[in-house]
Amino acid sequence: MTVDASIQGSAASVTTAGRQPRTERRPAPGAAPCATGLGGNSVAHIVEENCPGMLASAGVVIEHLDAQAGVWQFSTDDGQTWRPIRTDLVNRPGNMGLALDRDARLRVLPFGGHRVSGARVAFHTVQRSHAQGNGSYRAYACDDREDGSRTVTLVLGLNAINGTPPAVHVPRPRNKRALVQRAAAAAAASSLTGSMAMA
Repeated sequence: MTVDASIQGSAASVTTAGRQPRTERRPAPGAAPCATGLGGNSVAHIVEENCPGMLASAGVVIEHLDAQAGVWQFSTDDGQTWRPIRTDLVNRPGNMGLALDRDARLRVLPFGGHRVSGARVAFHTVQRSHAQGNGSYRAYACDDREDGSRTVTLVLGLNAINGTPPAVHVPRPRNKRALVQRAAAAAAASSLTGSMAMA
């Protein structure tokens, strides 16, 4: 079943299918953190905002990510460290996906000079936490899943994936010319009042 929907300007389309093979073989993401900082949206937020009819879930298994959109990363510690996602594993034919709990964060860093309007993400939800498997690559059954755990494909805008950047207060730069003119006017006024007092 395919459903076209526009969700707050962030999801261009939604596709559900009971069967959608993706990916292959074994794992091992290099566990080295790649960047520090905050950002990205949690898996729970992405699912709740873009799939309102879905049952609450403990996490997802990501089956496909748009590798043309940029470098995908995930975080399991609330955005303090980020690890690259092996899209070469996730996107191969087969049934290998990235297991993420609902609190894990996801983001995509667009390639320089490449304007991205939307990125495709395919996943299915799971009802139990991945526990120690959170952030690991794992095989998944493509047929034996509950009705509420069908493969969902979303085309999302960057804000729907990365979150809206926090507002940052930047002080307005001072106009040096205006400051010089103001100082000159103040000096002229004080010299004028001084000369009037002497007279």
